[in-house]
Amino acid sequence: MTRVAEFAAAPGAANDARRFVRETLAEWDKTGGLGVESVLDDILLLTSELVTNAVVHAGTSAVVTCELRPGPDGEPAAVRIEVADRHPGKALPAPRPPSSRDAAPEFDQEHPIPDSPEHGWGLYLTAHLADAWGVQYSRTRKQVWFDLPLPERAAEGAVPAPPAVPGHDPADALPAWDPHSVEELDEHLRNVAEHIRNLFDLDTALILLTQDDAPGTLRVRAAAGLPAGSLPQVTQAPSAASRIDLSAVPAVYPDLAGRGEHSSALLSALAGLGLRSLSTAPLTVGGRTTGLIAVADHGPDRIGEADALRLAREAERIALTVETARLAEAGQSRRAALSFLAEAGELLAGSLDPERTLALAAQLLVPSLARWCAIYRRNEIGRRRPAMVWHADEDWYDPLAEAVAAAGEPAPGTDASQWPHSEHAALRPGELLVLPLEARGHPLGTIALATAPGSRLTREAADLAWDLARRISVTYDAALSYAELRRTAHQLQSSLLPPEIPHVDGADIAVFYHPAGQDGAGPDIGYDTLVGGDFYDVFEIRPGCWGLAVGDVCGTGPQAAAVTGLARHSLRLLAREGLRPSTVLHRLNQAILDEGERGRFLTLIYAEAEPQPDGSLSLALICAGHPPPLILRTDGRVEAAGSSQPLLGVIEGDPGFHVDSVALRPGDAMLCFTDGASERRRGGAMLGDDGLARLLADCRTLSAAGITARIQRGVEQFGDGPLGDDMALLALRAAPGNEGAARGGRTA
Repeated sequence: MTRVAEFAAAPGAANDARRFVRETLAEWDKTGGLGVESVLDDILLLTSELVTNAVVHAGTSAVVTCELRPGPDGEPAAVRIEVADRHPGKALPAPRPPSSRDAAPEFDQEHPIPDSPEHGWGLYLTAHLADAWGVQYSRTRKQVWFDLPLPERAAEGAVPAPPAVPGHDPADALPAWDPHSVEELDEHLRNVAEHIRNLFDLDTALILLTQDDAPGTLRVRAAAGLPAGSLPQVTQAPSAASRIDLSAVPAVYPDLAGRGEHSSALLSALAGLGLRSLSTAPLTVGGRTTGLIAVADHGPDRIGEADALRLAREAERIALTVETARLAEAGQSRRAALSFLAEAGELLAGSLDPERTLALAAQLLVPSLARWCAIYRRNEIGRRRPAMVWHADEDWYDPLAEAVAAAGEPAPGTDASQWPHSEHAALRPGELLVLPLEARGHPLGTIALATAPGSRLTREAADLAWDLARRISVTYDAALSYAELRRTAHQLQSSLLPPEIPHVDGADIAVFYHPAGQDGAGPDIGYDTLVGGDFYDVFEIRPGCWGLAVGDVCGTGPQAAAVTGLARHSLRLLAREGLRPSTVLHRLNQAILDEGERGRFLTLIYAEAEPQPDGSLSLALICAGHPPPLILRTDGRVEAAGSSQPLLGVIEGDPGFHVDSVALRPGDAMLCFTDGASERRRGGAMLGDDGLARLLADCRTLSAAGITARIQRGVEQFGDGPLGDDMALLALRAAPGNEGAARGGRTA
C-alpha cells in the first residue's frame, strides 16, 4: 500500500506533509488494525524534519511517499516514509546533532556572517529513531527513507537483554529497572547510590554524569548519605596523583584533610562536610568516560586499592545501563525540542504581519527558554527601531522597557554583568545570550535572551534558542517582504482609482471599492491577488456633462492593472474630445486589442450624465458585456437599465455599440456594480442580480452613500466568509425636488 504527495517549497510544507502522513496512516490503521499509534509521533517528527530539510536547505518541493511494507509472512510489518527533493547536488550533512553555539562565528554588525553553518536535526534523529534508513541519489533527485516497525514486528525483532554478569553474590544485585524508562532514571540512580553505599558499608555514595555541553565537567545526579543541596550541581572531574588515569582506572584519596586548596569543587565540598576517605571509578562505555561513581567516609584511610578495584567492577556493571538511559533521556529532550520547533514554526508561519511575528516570537522565547527578552529590529532602510520587550512577570515590563531603552542594543558576546544597567537586581541576567536576526545575508535585528539571576542556559536550551532564532529570522523576513508587497500593491491600486469623487450639481454620487486581497493574508496570497481588476471613475467631460464608468478587467495582478489604467485614462481623453459614447468605446476596444497578448477582456458600464432643469438626470448609457445597472424608482420599483452589448478586447473592427437613453427622475437612484457583488455565494446559492435588486429596494430613503453602505453590508452578510473577489459599487441619485445638490462621497 503506497501513497504519494508533493508539497511546494512554502512555509507550511512540513505541516501539510505531517497532515498527509497522519491521515494516510489513520486510514490504513482503521481498515487493518495495524497499531500505528505507538510509532505515529516518531513518524510525524521525522517527516517534519526531512521535509523541512528539502524545502529550506535544498530549496525545492518535497515529494513524500508513505508505504506499508510486508514482512516475511506477507502481513504488514513496517511503515516506510520517503522524502525526496529535486536538488541531488545539495549534499546532506552528517547525521550529527547541530552545534550552533560552536559553529556560529561571532556576529559583526559591520560585516554580517556571509554563510553561517546551518543544518537541522533530521538525519541525526532519523539515525537514532528509525529501525533502518538510507539516502539514495539519482540524476534528478535525492531521497531519504526510513523504516519504523509496527508494534507486533517490533516485539518479534527486539534485541534480547544481555545476560547477567556472573561472579556476584545475589545480595549484590542492583535494583531492578527498565533501562528505557526515562521518567524513572533519577529515582533509579538514587537507588543505585544507596545500594553501593550499603554494599561498601561507607557513609556516602555519589553518581555523577558528564555534560555534553561542557567537556570535563560532571553533574551530580544522585547522592546517598548527604543532605540535599550540600554539593555543587556541576563540578570539574577530580583527579588524584599523576599515577591514576581517570579515564582508565579508579582513583583513591586516602585523606582529604590537610591537602590545602582542592582543584575540584567536589573535593572541596566533600572535605567541607567532614568526609576524609574517597574513591572514584569512571563509568566507561566504548572507551569514553560518561560519568563517575564515588564512595566516601568520614574516617581517614577507610578505602584502599582493593575497594577501588571493587568499585570499578560495580561501575562496569552499571555503565552501559546508565548510558542507555542517559541517551534515552537526551533523545526524549531532543524530540521535545524538535516538536517545540515544529509547532513554533507552524505558529510563526501563520502570520505575515512583521509586528505580530515578533510579538509571537517573544512569547515563544519567554518563559520557555528565558526569563525575559528584548528584540531589536531594523526598518526597511536599515535604521534601528525601539526594542520590543517581553518579561515572564508582567509587573516588570515597564522597568525592563526603560532599562533596555537606556542600555541600547547589545553586541553578541556582551557580558551579563555589563548589560543592561539597571538598579533592579531582578533584571540583571544570570546569563545573556545575544542572537542575530538575519536572512538572505541581510541583518534584520537582534534578540537578547536573559535568564533569571543566578541561573544559566543549558546547552540544549541555547541550541534550541539558536534554531528558533533562525526560524524567526526567516519568518520575519517573509513578513517584511509581504508588508512591502502590500504597500506597493496598495499604491498601485490607489493610482488606478480617482483620488476623489467630484461634486456634481443636481446629483448625489458615492462609490465603494474592495480589492480581493484586502481581507486576510494567508501564506499563499501573492501580488496577483493584492491588485484588483475592478475600477470606477467619475469625471467632468464638459460643463454640465459628466462621465461615469464601472469596469471589470479579466483577472487580477499587474497585467489587469495595466488594462485598468489604459481603460480609465483612455475614457477620459476620448470623451473630452467630444466623441459620442459609442465611438469612445469603439476606440477603447481597439486600444485594448492593440496590446496583443498583454491585453485582457474588459466589461464596462459607461454613461454620460447631464443634469436637467427639472432636477432629473439624462443618461447616455452603454453596457459593454457588463451586468446592467439597476434603477430604483421613487415608488420602490427596481428595474434593469440598458441592453447587453459586446465586451471590450474581443471583436476586431466595429463591435456595433449603441447608446441606451435612461432618465432618472428626481429621487430615482441607479446602482452600478461588478460581479464581485452579484456572484457572491453561500454554499451553492448565489446572490445574483435578483438578490441585489431586493437589497436595493430597501434603500428608497437612503442617500447615495447610504445605498453603497447598505449594499456592501448585504453582500458581505450573504456569504459565509470574507469577500473572495474584487467588488466595485457606484450609486447615483438624482437630487429630489429642488432641495439642491448633494456633494459626492466615497467609501472603501
